[in-house]
Amino acid sequence: MLAAAAGLSMIASRSPMVYDGIRLMGAAYLVYLGVRAVLAARRAARERRNVKEAAPHAPPECGPVGGRFRSGFTQGFLTNLLNPKAALFFLSVLPQFVDGDGPLAQQIIFLGTLDILIGVAYWFALVLVAARLRALLSRPTIRHRWELTTGWLFIAIGVSVAAAA
Repeated sequence: MLAAAAGLSMIASRSPMVYDGIRLMGAAYLVYLGVRAVLAARRAARERRNVKEAAPHAPPECGPVGGRFRSGFTQGFLTNLLNPKAALFFLSVLPQFVDGDGPLAQQIIFLGTLDILIGVAYWFALVLVAARLRALLSRPTIRHRWELTTGWLFIAIGVSVAAAA
């Protein structure tokens, strides 16, 4: 939103090289996230096997899923930053709701803030649903399958985005 208000998304939309660069960086980031998820799933499976071999009759651990706010925020920020569609949204859709007679930057910031507030409400609801699913997703077998599936999906999407550039 701030980039659109400053006119930077206009540059990205009019320069195929800048747009393709953003797209390729976004694709690389998706592949990176996918590889990280696949490796985490494999590492967790290996650790579960090692624990099972050391104590074959011990119940499997279903502890909380690890993670930090900062790393989640950073991942979300980078995902948005490297998403050319977000910039193009603020360039192509948002101007339809801007009054040409008023201050353009202020209107874009206002509408962008509304977009953010709606997004926060949506993601808050999604987090509430995910919190309810946490017990299910913290089970080792399901978590392993989830990480593998999402990892390979991210890799496939990243490669297809890169191939289309």
